[in-house]
Amino acid sequence: MIVRVNESNIDEYEQFIKNHPKGLFQHSSKWAKVKSAWKWEALMLKDESGKILGSAAVLIRFVPVIKYSLFYVCRGFVADENDFNTFDKLFSALLELGKEYKAYCIKIDPEIVIQNEAYKKHLLSKGFKELNPGCMDFENVQPRFVYCFDYNKAPKKGVEVKIMGSEALDDFVRIMHETGERDGFSTRPKAYFEQILNCMGEDARLYMAYYNGQAIAGTIAIKWGRNVMKYQYGASSNTHRNVYPNYALQWEMMKWGMECGCDVYDFGGISGDCQNPENPHYGLWRFKHGFGGYMKEFIGEFDYVINKPVYTLYNLAMKIKK
Repeated sequence: MIVRVNESNIDEYEQFIKNHPKGLFQHSSKWAKVKSAWKWEALMLKDESGKILGSAAVLIRFVPVIKYSLFYVCRGFVADENDFNTFDKLFSALLELGKEYKAYCIKIDPEIVIQNEAYKKHLLSKGFKELNPGCMDFENVQPRFVYCFDYNKAPKKGVEVKIMGSEALDDFVRIMHETGERDGFSTRPKAYFEQILNCMGEDARLYMAYYNGQAIAGTIAIKWGRNVMKYQYGASSNTHRNVYPNYALQWEMMKWGMECGCDVYDFGGISGDCQNPENPHYGLWRFKHGFGGYMKEFIGEFDYVINKPVYTLYNLAMKIKK
């Protein structure tokens, strides 16, 4: 039985995704509030006794003028990854929901490792098409390669790290802008990070590193149940880089994960070609690899095209816009 998530059962849903091994903060209604430009819906599959077998959370973005929408199932379904019967029922329910919203495409990027060839084969058999096959960098919405750490490493002593609230966001955003200019990426405004802290509540923390009383680096971490501690955003100043504040920040986030009983610390995205010294992301690899840990490759990003003319037109428009 498919059940739509609403105010009467939202707590039951949140409890399920927080306890399930495949549940992530991206599936939560809390994260949906951060992504306020999108509409959020969630579905649950229950058996006859009322037990939840799986769930699907979808972010919905409406395309201006033509009044069609994109369905984005961030990091896939929350269900046993080898239970294709549950997958099929959730997918069918999404297709029905798509009729209500005039969805032209369902985009999905499951957090399923590439070694699970059966999962990818099943996606393709349902009509999904793989985007950017063989990509090695950050071409997809979510990184295909992530770096993970099992808790077994000690920190190097250094700067003072404090858990801060929104009062420190001015410093964090200033340092983030500095980082973006140095490393060549666009940055988010203060309001976005403020929304993360407000919406995620006790599941998110802002860590700031200080040296001689001056803010020189900062990170935002998000935890989710016992599954994962996620290093979501990080920034470091151009000054005092020789005192290595990022190492101290990482260790404090790892300690929080240990206190919460998390099994994995997720360092975030990394290039698949990162071990090549000629790769511009080689320094990122060296930093993360220095803690130990291992790299995981997921099966990638897939689109299920519902309305081909709209899908083709929208992708063409996005290419022209870029």
